[in-house]
Amino acid sequence: MTRLRHRPALDVRVEIRGELPREDAEYARARAQDTAAVLGPDAHALRLRLTRTRDRSVTRPALAQAGVELDGAGPVRVQLATGTAREAVDLVLGTLAGRAVRLREQGDIGLAAVYESAYRPQYADRPLAERRIARRKTVVLARRTPEQAARELLTLDRRFHLFADAATGRDGLVQRCPLSGAVQLWSVDTDPAPPLDLADTARRLWLTGRPFVCHTDPGDGRARVLYRRYDGHYGLITPVSDSRSGAGTPSAQD
Repeated sequence: MTRLRHRPALDVRVEIRGELPREDAEYARARAQDTAAVLGPDAHALRLRLTRTRDRSVTRPALAQAGVELDGAGPVRVQLATGTAREAVDLVLGTLAGRAVRLREQGDIGLAAVYESAYRPQYADRPLAERRIARRKTVVLARRTPEQAARELLTLDRRFHLFADAATGRDGLVQRCPLSGAVQLWSVDTDPAPPLDLADTARRLWLTGRPFVCHTDPGDGRARVLYRRYDGHYGLITPVSDSRSGAGTPSAQD
Protein backbone atom coordinates (compact mmCIF):
# COMPACT_ATOMS: atom_id res chain seq x y z
CA MET A 1 0.00 0.00 0.00
CA THR A 2 1.31 3.44 -0.90
CA ARG A 3 0.93 6.02 1.80
CA LEU A 4 0.72 9.66 0.88
CA ARG A 5 2.90 11.92 2.94
CA HIS A 6 1.52 15.33 3.65
CA ARG A 7 3.68 18.20 4.70
CA PRO A 8 2.69 19.40 8.17
CA ALA A 9 0.99 22.78 8.08
CA LEU A 10 3.34 25.67 8.74
CA ASP A 11 2.94 26.92 12.31
CA VAL A 12 1.58 30.48 12.00
CA ARG A 13 1.12 32.79 14.95
CA VAL A 14 -0.15 36.36 14.83
CA GLU A 15 0.10 38.73 17.80
CA ILE A 16 -1.84 41.99 17.93
CA ARG A 17 -0.74 44.80 20.25
CA GLY A 18 -2.54 48.06 20.78
CA GLU A 19 -5.97 49.11 19.59
CA LEU A 20 -6.79 47.84 16.12
CA PRO A 21 -10.13 47.42 14.35
CA ARG A 22 -11.22 43.79 14.23
CA GLU A 23 -11.15 43.92 10.44
CA ASP A 24 -7.46 44.87 10.45
CA ALA A 25 -6.59 42.06 12.87
CA GLU A 26 -8.46 39.55 10.69
CA TYR A 27 -6.69 40.92 7.62
CA ALA A 28 -3.31 40.38 9.28
CA ARG A 29 -4.15 36.77 10.14
CA ALA A 30 -5.41 36.05 6.61
CA ARG A 31 -2.33 37.58 4.98
CA ALA A 32 -0.05 35.59 7.29
CA GLN A 33 -1.77 32.37 6.22
CA ASP A 34 -1.46 33.36 2.55
CA THR A 35 2.26 34.05 3.00
CA ALA A 36 2.77 30.73 4.77
CA ALA A 37 1.32 28.93 1.76
CA VAL A 38 3.99 30.30 -0.59
CA LEU A 39 7.09 30.25 1.62
CA GLY A 40 8.06 26.72 0.61
CA PRO A 41 8.62 23.36 2.32
CA ASP A 42 11.79 24.49 4.15
CA ALA A 43 9.93 27.20 6.10
CA HIS A 44 8.80 26.78 9.70
CA ALA A 45 7.26 28.86 12.47
CA LEU A 46 6.00 32.02 10.77
CA ARG A 47 5.46 34.82 13.30
CA LEU A 48 3.77 38.16 12.75
CA ARG A 49 3.44 40.86 15.39
CA LEU A 50 1.41 43.95 14.62
CA THR A 51 1.59 46.93 16.97
CA ARG A 52 -0.17 50.26 16.72
CA THR A 53 1.14 52.97 18.98
CA ARG A 54 -0.94 55.90 20.23
CA ASP A 55 2.12 58.11 20.66
CA ARG A 56 1.54 61.23 18.57
CA SER A 57 5.27 61.83 18.11
CA VAL A 58 5.39 58.79 15.81
CA THR A 59 4.27 59.54 12.25
CA ARG A 60 4.25 55.88 11.18
CA PRO A 61 2.30 54.32 14.04
CA ALA A 62 1.75 50.84 12.55
CA LEU A 63 4.73 48.59 13.32
CA ALA A 64 4.86 45.11 11.78
CA GLN A 65 7.49 42.53 12.72
CA ALA A 66 7.65 39.19 10.91
CA GLY A 67 9.98 36.22 11.07
CA VAL A 68 10.31 32.66 9.80
CA GLU A 69 12.72 29.76 10.29
CA LEU A 70 14.31 28.29 7.15
CA ASP A 71 15.99 24.89 7.07
CA GLY A 72 19.73 25.31 6.60
CA ALA A 73 19.54 29.09 6.85
CA GLY A 74 18.10 29.80 10.27
CA PRO A 75 15.80 32.69 11.17
CA VAL A 76 14.89 35.53 8.82
CA ARG A 77 13.22 38.60 10.29
CA VAL A 78 11.88 41.93 9.06
CA GLN A 79 10.45 44.90 10.91
CA LEU A 80 8.88 47.90 9.18
CA ALA A 81 6.54 50.75 10.09
CA THR A 82 3.93 52.57 8.00
CA GLY A 83 0.90 54.76 8.45
CA THR A 84 -1.73 52.02 8.39
CA ALA A 85 -1.91 48.49 9.75
CA ARG A 86 -2.80 46.86 6.43
CA GLU A 87 0.02 48.59 4.59
CA ALA A 88 2.47 47.48 7.29
CA VAL A 89 1.27 43.87 7.07
CA ASP A 90 1.52 43.76 3.27
CA LEU A 91 4.95 45.38 3.24
CA VAL A 92 6.53 43.28 5.98
CA LEU A 93 5.21 39.93 4.71
CA GLY A 94 6.13 40.73 1.11
CA THR A 95 9.63 41.76 2.18
CA LEU A 96 10.03 38.65 4.32
CA ALA A 97 9.02 36.36 1.44
CA GLY A 98 11.38 38.15 -0.94
CA ARG A 99 14.33 37.88 1.42
CA ALA A 100 13.63 34.20 2.00
CA VAL A 101 13.78 33.60 -1.76
CA ARG A 102 17.08 35.47 -2.11
CA LEU A 103 18.54 33.64 0.88
CA ARG A 104 17.73 30.30 -0.73
CA GLU A 105 18.98 31.25 -4.18
CA GLN A 106 22.05 33.36 -3.37
CA GLY A 107 22.94 32.44 0.21
CA ASP A 108 22.51 35.97 1.53
CA ILE A 109 20.06 38.86 1.35
CA GLY A 110 22.52 41.56 0.33
CA LEU A 111 22.45 44.84 2.17
CA ALA A 112 18.64 44.78 2.25
CA ALA A 113 18.62 48.55 2.60
CA VAL A 114 15.76 49.32 0.22
CA TYR A 115 13.32 50.22 3.01
CA GLU A 116 15.92 51.50 5.49
CA SER A 117 15.08 55.20 5.31
CA ALA A 118 11.42 55.15 4.30
CA TYR A 119 10.01 52.44 6.55
CA ARG A 120 12.42 51.97 9.45
CA PRO A 121 10.44 51.95 12.73
CA GLN A 122 10.55 55.22 14.61
CA TYR A 123 11.47 55.99 18.20
CA ALA A 124 8.84 57.56 20.41
CA ASP A 125 9.88 61.04 21.58
CA ARG A 126 9.76 60.29 25.30
CA PRO A 127 10.88 63.12 27.61
CA LEU A 128 14.43 62.59 28.86
CA ALA A 129 13.37 62.60 32.52
CA GLU A 130 10.98 59.69 31.89
CA ARG A 131 13.44 57.42 30.11
CA ARG A 132 14.71 54.33 31.89
CA ILE A 133 16.42 51.05 31.12
CA ALA A 134 13.33 48.97 30.43
CA ARG A 135 15.16 45.81 29.44
CA ARG A 136 18.45 44.29 30.67
CA LYS A 137 19.80 41.20 28.97
CA THR A 138 22.92 39.19 29.85
CA VAL A 139 24.10 36.79 27.17
CA VAL A 140 27.01 34.45 26.49
CA LEU A 141 28.13 35.60 23.06
CA ALA A 142 28.12 33.03 20.25
CA ARG A 143 31.45 32.59 18.48
CA ARG A 144 31.25 33.86 14.90
CA THR A 145 33.57 35.07 12.19
CA PRO A 146 32.94 38.70 11.22
CA GLU A 147 31.42 37.46 7.96
CA GLN A 148 29.00 35.17 9.80
CA ALA A 149 28.06 37.96 12.21
CA ALA A 150 27.39 40.34 9.31
CA ARG A 151 25.17 37.77 7.64
CA GLU A 152 23.15 37.32 10.84
CA LEU A 153 22.90 41.09 11.26
CA LEU A 154 21.19 41.38 7.88
CA THR A 155 18.99 38.29 8.02
CA LEU A 156 17.71 39.35 11.45
CA ASP A 157 17.18 42.97 10.27
CA ARG A 158 19.11 44.50 13.17
CA ARG A 159 20.99 47.73 13.63
CA PHE A 160 23.82 46.03 15.50
CA HIS A 161 24.94 42.52 16.41
CA LEU A 162 27.31 41.53 19.24
CA PHE A 163 29.41 38.38 18.87
CA ALA A 164 32.58 36.68 20.09
CA ASP A 165 35.28 36.56 17.43
CA ALA A 166 35.77 32.95 16.34
CA ALA A 167 39.55 33.36 16.12
CA THR A 168 40.26 35.33 19.30
CA GLY A 169 37.19 34.90 21.49
CA ARG A 170 37.17 38.66 22.05
CA ASP A 171 34.06 40.82 21.88
CA GLY A 172 33.10 42.18 18.48
CA LEU A 173 30.21 44.10 16.97
CA VAL A 174 28.84 44.60 13.47
CA GLN A 175 26.53 47.49 12.70
CA ARG A 176 24.61 49.02 9.82
CA CYS A 177 25.44 52.48 8.60
CA PRO A 178 22.20 54.51 9.02
CA LEU A 179 22.53 56.23 5.63
CA SER A 180 23.85 53.56 3.26
CA GLY A 181 22.93 50.35 5.07
CA ALA A 182 26.55 49.19 4.68
CA VAL A 183 27.93 46.88 7.37
CA GLN A 184 30.73 48.13 9.61
CA LEU A 185 32.86 46.01 11.94
CA TRP A 186 34.06 46.99 15.42
CA SER A 187 36.50 44.94 17.50
CA VAL A 188 37.57 45.41 21.10
CA ASP A 189 41.15 44.61 20.00
CA THR A 190 41.52 47.03 17.08
CA ASP A 191 39.21 49.86 18.16
CA PRO A 192 38.56 49.76 21.92
CA ALA A 193 35.33 51.42 23.04
CA PRO A 194 35.69 54.05 25.77
CA PRO A 195 35.15 52.87 29.36
CA LEU A 196 31.92 54.49 30.52
CA ASP A 197 29.46 53.98 33.33
CA LEU A 198 25.77 53.78 32.52
CA ALA A 199 25.07 57.42 33.32
CA ASP A 200 27.78 58.64 30.93
CA THR A 201 26.65 56.15 28.28
CA ALA A 202 23.04 57.33 28.51
CA ARG A 203 24.23 60.93 28.26
CA ARG A 204 26.22 60.12 25.12
CA LEU A 205 23.29 58.23 23.62
CA TRP A 206 21.04 61.26 24.15
CA LEU A 207 23.57 63.84 22.89
CA THR A 208 24.48 61.95 19.72
CA GLY A 209 20.96 60.82 18.82
CA ARG A 210 22.38 57.49 17.69
CA PRO A 211 20.33 54.28 17.99
CA PHE A 212 22.92 52.73 20.32
CA VAL A 213 26.26 53.28 22.03
CA CYS A 214 28.83 50.52 22.47
CA HIS A 215 31.10 51.06 25.47
CA THR A 216 33.47 49.15 27.72
CA ASP A 217 32.47 48.18 31.22
CA PRO A 218 34.96 49.87 33.58
CA GLY A 219 34.81 46.81 35.83
CA ASP A 220 35.47 43.82 33.59
CA GLY A 221 36.54 45.44 30.31
CA ARG A 222 33.78 43.69 28.34
CA ALA A 223 31.79 45.43 25.64
CA ARG A 224 28.28 46.55 26.53
CA VAL A 225 25.59 48.15 24.39
CA LEU A 226 22.99 50.65 25.54
CA TYR A 227 20.36 51.06 22.84
CA ARG A 228 17.16 52.98 22.18
CA ARG A 229 13.87 51.11 22.20
CA TYR A 230 10.99 52.09 19.97
CA ASP A 231 8.90 52.95 23.04
CA GLY A 232 11.38 55.72 23.93
CA HIS A 233 13.10 53.84 26.76
CA TYR A 234 16.52 52.15 26.74
CA GLY A 235 17.76 48.56 26.63
CA LEU A 236 21.09 47.21 27.88
CA ILE A 237 22.96 44.15 26.59
CA THR A 238 25.81 42.79 28.73
CA PRO A 239 28.02 39.88 27.61
CA VAL A 240 28.97 37.44 30.37
CA SER A 241 31.04 34.28 30.64
CA ASP A 242 28.70 32.41 32.99
CA SER A 243 27.14 29.49 31.09
CA ARG A 244 24.01 29.82 33.19
CA SER A 245 23.01 32.88 31.18
CA GLY A 246 21.18 32.59 27.86
CA ALA A 247 23.45 31.66 24.98
CA GLY A 248 23.20 33.45 21.67
CA THR A 249 24.21 36.48 19.69
CA PRO A 250 22.15 39.42 20.95
CA SER A 251 20.77 42.30 18.96
CA ALA A 252 18.37 45.14 19.50
CA GLN A 253 14.85 44.48 18.27
CA ASP A 254 12.59 46.58 20.44
